[in-house]
Amino acid sequence: MSKRSIIIGMGIGNLYKDVLINLGRSIVTVDKDPAKGAEFTDVKDAIREYSIFDTAHICTPNFTHKEIAEQVAPYTKIVFIEKPGFKTSNEWTNMIKTRPFTRFMMVKNNMWRDNIVELRELANKSKKVNLNWINKDRIPNPGSWFTNKELAFGGVSRDLMPHLLSWFITLAPEWTRANLVQQTAFKRWTLGQLTGTDYGTVNVNGIYDVDDFCQINFTDKWQLTADWRDLELDKRNIEFVMEDDSVVTVELGLCPEYAYQNMIADAIANVDNQTFWLNQYNQDLWIHERIENL
Repeated sequence: MSKRSIIIGMGIGNLYKDVLINLGRSIVTVDKDPAKGAEFTDVKDAIREYSIFDTAHICTPNFTHKEIAEQVAPYTKIVFIEKPGFKTSNEWTNMIKTRPFTRFMMVKNNMWRDNIVELRELANKSKKVNLNWINKDRIPNPGSWFTNKELAFGGVSRDLMPHLLSWFITLAPEWTRANLVQQTAFKRWTLGQLTGTDYGTVNVNGIYDVDDFCQINFTDKWQLTADWRDLELDKRNIEFVMEDDSVVTVELGLCPEYAYQNMIADAIANVDNQTFWLNQYNQDLWIHERIENL
């Protein structure tokens, strides 16, 4: 492989830049905002200059993912797409089926953390597992595309719930056949109530029409809770409730960079492994199906 990677979107794309440099890769950057200092402001110009990439990393607003994936797929061996992937599961399936020579993965970086075996063992011993990503008043840029359902496809259900669903896949051997007991997603806040949020700028003239609380329960064991704005809790953890009702809590924090590095290196090492990519497709499709109607 040529060891050339293209990053589109230099927000979280800067994290990928550091990770890819650590992997010894040549980096090409794209961002339509000249202030971001990317090499190119247009994907087409980057393709025209470099022609072929081993990996592409799409880190742009949700509504642009599909179009950019279509642009880079013919020139890239592996395309990583930030959650939530595409708007619908059908769009995801069509992309894979119509481009059989390109690999696609929705970013599921948490699955490559180094304590997965330990967490699986705890989950196996537990009678209940609570997967939590609850923010204390951190709604991303209220009033921007991020809180516009037409552009983001949803709120916290598209932003944080995919992370929790990927954790569920990782920890629950029965994930493909787990019975969905309950799912809910709703909006608790209005734009006018968010002027004090501590995550991003509030556009008071913008749109806020997405869910900011989401919860999904599988069987009587698994509860997944994603919340953009709790006024008291700041909780990103997994709570394992044992048979004697004791609770083992594992703090998660933000995903470490090494997990992103492991994910990318694993995908590259398995680029010709059909089983690996069938597993990725099944997981990504399942996540899309869980969130597309929330």
